[in-house]
Amino acid sequence: MRFLCLHGHGTNSQILESQLEPLRAHLPTDWEFDFLDGEMEADPATGIDQIFPGPYLCYHGEPVPGDVWNAYNLILDVVRDEGPFDGVIAFSQGAAVAATIIAHEAKINPEADVFRLAVFLSATMPFDMEAGTLRLAYDGHVDTLEAKYQRPTNTEHSKMDENVNWLEDCRTAGVIQEFKARREHLLSSGQQSMEVLLRYHPSIHDVKIGIPTVHVIGEKDNYADHGRNLAGICDPKVSRVVTHEGGHQLPRDARILAKTAEAIQWAVDRTLFL
Repeated sequence: MRFLCLHGHGTNSQILESQLEPLRAHLPTDWEFDFLDGEMEADPATGIDQIFPGPYLCYHGEPVPGDVWNAYNLILDVVRDEGPFDGVIAFSQGAAVAATIIAHEAKINPEADVFRLAVFLSATMPFDMEAGTLRLAYDGHVDTLEAKYQRPTNTEHSKMDENVNWLEDCRTAGVIQEFKARREHLLSSGQQSMEVLLRYHPSIHDVKIGIPTVHVIGEKDNYADHGRNLAGICDPKVSRVVTHEGGHQLPRDARILAKTAEAIQWAVDRTLFL
């Protein structure tokens, strides 16, 4: 088995390789793991600079279409040029981009096999690349944030409800909060608006990912809902969820690591029947 491994925002491939060592100790020794760095610089993830040296990287910065498409194409080019890969093991933002690619490629080219299985670790939700965008804007003098939906040109999403409260909608999970948190920085830099992508959500979308998947979720993770919602758009017949008591991190407990490894082997076995 050969896996492409994608790190989270504000880390790098060497950090992920170190973080995965305890899990890999429970996996077959003949499996191969290739690690890919993001191309954008980023602030270090919380506390990571106290443990690991930089550079600190990400696959995309703000969830704006151009940056996410660049991340999408970077990873897809590696898959096409250096693959094939049997699966992907991805953490946080890396998991979101991987899931975005798997879901979108399955939609536009159902015969394509980007990956045969996926392992999502502390994932954030993937983006719907064809659903249009949301323009977020501040007046600059008041605290009011406005959100205006930008309709796509394709017909599938042309009837989206114009009365949606996009500031509260599940498809903007995390994006609105992060934009609000950066309000002072954005306004001081002269940036008062941003056009962001919408996310998938199981209350809106049906199954988008049909390959075997493993979802590892920390119960104390601020993004735990993202992980559960990602599992909600994956085929439940070939999906397993492993939870641990930690936060936005890989599990450390030997029992949970063994359980995660067993779930990954289960997913690998499922690929033989698909």
